[in-house]
Amino acid sequence: MTDYLLVHGAGQGAWSWGAVWGHLTAPEEHPPTLYKQRRANKVHSLDLPGHGADAGGDTSAVRLEECVQAITRAVKREKLKDLVLVGHGFSGSLVVQAASEMDVPPKRVVLVAGIVPAPQRPLLSACPAKTRTAFRIFSMLSSLSRQELKLPTPAINGFLCNGMDPMEVVQLLGFLGPLPTRVLKSRLPMENSDLPCPVTYIVLTQDKIIPPDAQARIAERFEGVETVEIESCHQVMAQHPEELAEVLLRYA
Repeated sequence: MTDYLLVHGAGQGAWSWGAVWGHLTAPEEHPPTLYKQRRANKVHSLDLPGHGADAGGDTSAVRLEECVQAITRAVKREKLKDLVLVGHGFSGSLVVQAASEMDVPPKRVVLVAGIVPAPQRPLLSACPAKTRTAFRIFSMLSSLSRQELKLPTPAINGFLCNGMDPMEVVQLLGFLGPLPTRVLKSRLPMENSDLPCPVTYIVLTQDKIIPPDAQARIAERFEGVETVEIESCHQVMAQHPEELAEVLLRYA
């Protein structure tokens, strides 16, 4: 029986996996067959420090190692076994670091448009120049206003949620929180890209936060990586949750 741990992107939370969680845990047949096991056993999504239900403090001060420890603690606390560890966006770096530190490695790591730099490089170095420039500008403006960094609405509409139904985007706006700027500027501690488990990289072909060619370069760093494409913006969990869930269930 396969367990799943779903780790959200920057400024989001466990809530972002709601629709995907539903598809992962739904019975294969309707009405469900009594006593028939689901393809997925436990499916757990967590709030990283400073995100979601844990957003009471200063998100900009959250450290990378805090986030990695939150992942490894969740695996132990929830007693997750035969684990598929899934990371979206910036949490791609966090899950590969966590996988390298676990006593019992996951059976697979799945990176959903995962932002993973070369070892010992800052997380943002994996992003294209346009994304890095926008981050610097937004960071400067938030510093001048003495506020935590949040994505402005035009960036959400044009880059994070491009192509999504406007009403779906409106529903997301109230949930999006500040970005973990310290984590994004941190260096990935790993000394190399070798992981003790197979890696799947899901390329989102309409992603404007980290374009498909940048995603492909990241995927190539992992030996024997399996790549899967989904025609979606960066917010695939909201745009195509069922398709994403079906990909994840291949590893159950």
